[in-house]
Amino acid sequence: MLKRLFSLNTASQKRVFGLDVLRAAAILIVVDAHANNALGSYHQGGLLHQFLPDGVELFFVLSGFLIGGILIRIYEQEGRMDGPVLINFWVRRWFRTLPNYYLVLGGLIVINLIQSFLAGQHHSLPDKWTLASYFVFLQNFARYVPDFFPETWSLAIEEWSYLFIPLILLGWHRLRPAHWSQQQVVLAVILTVIVGTNLLRLVLALQQPIAAGELGFRGIVITRLDAIAYGVLAAYIKQYYPTFWRSPIAQKNAFWLGLVMTVITAFTASILILAFYVDSGIYPAYVFYKRTFYFLVIGLSMMLLIPRMDAWRSATGWIPRAITHVSLISYSLYLLNLTPVMGLLINRIPTTSLAVGYGKVVLFWVVSLGLSTLLHKYYELPMTSLRDRMSKREPHLTETANVH
Repeated sequence: MLKRLFSLNTASQKRVFGLDVLRAAAILIVVDAHANNALGSYHQGGLLHQFLPDGVELFFVLSGFLIGGILIRIYEQEGRMDGPVLINFWVRRWFRTLPNYYLVLGGLIVINLIQSFLAGQHHSLPDKWTLASYFVFLQNFARYVPDFFPETWSLAIEEWSYLFIPLILLGWHRLRPAHWSQQQVVLAVILTVIVGTNLLRLVLALQQPIAAGELGFRGIVITRLDAIAYGVLAAYIKQYYPTFWRSPIAQKNAFWLGLVMTVITAFTASILILAFYVDSGIYPAYVFYKRTFYFLVIGLSMMLLIPRMDAWRSATGWIPRAITHVSLISYSLYLLNLTPVMGLLINRIPTTSLAVGYGKVVLFWVVSLGLSTLLHKYYELPMTSLRDRMSKREPHLTETANVH
């Protein structure tokens, strides 16, 4: 009974297992970081986490690779970029991302109102305009995300990227010189986003004193539009340079370089080494780096991992099935684990000892994985399937870890 209730089809021959591994790794890193909240004052930090990359950054690059591949294939097949093509692209993306998002967002609002009513207190929701901004992903468009449902900062960055990048492609398609190929147009789009966003961060960083810290650039839409573009760059290389994509340079050399760069970049941005920056007097340089070039370096380093992982087509056994399962539920798990599960359930249990704290961690994982599986299977999948009735199928793309 339970097996039937929670089981998912992980045996699709169209999936790319290597991309499932990346997505599963990304969500597990994110959720594990959130799990530490259950330990309360007993959490001392872990050395391993100082070397782990930011799971959300990996999500960005992977999503950019998958969505970029779809967009490039549409552009190549249609030979044009216009309103109907864009609307079809957006409708298919929105059927994938919005139902889950609005369900969880609406659920949190209702629960907050019910709890405050039963307690005879005023609700703790943001003001009406701030709350309304969550419904159109404006909660962190030009500022850091409010305290309510804070994990949505990354979803807003992705949604606006899915909106802006196709629009920039439309603009370049219409304004391109007559002799430009579609490949040149796509490259111009990618460079526009990457160069433009990096220049914006640089200008904004120079306008603020070092004492202002990192300025929260990591979680602001307008300063992170390039996060998706590094994955789109990988899709560009795969589409237009397939021989190089399959070469030992891309499959091996680039992978190991990217892995080393990712680990080093994660460590140089970790809390563990922060004291060294302060004591050695290079803290101002570190702050400037974290405001600006850090995002470029981490994006490119993770991009280098994609060719080899994209070539890892399949694997057998219970471990690969478990990895694929986690990959499938990753979007639901991201939405549910922090504010709904940790905030509404786990944190209500007092952490009276380290043993209780670890018990809360185990409960957090069990509830998060269980609820995410149910949400994915009985709501996310049925809602996603509706898009084939409401939109035109896109050019064939090998199925991979969930395309947001």
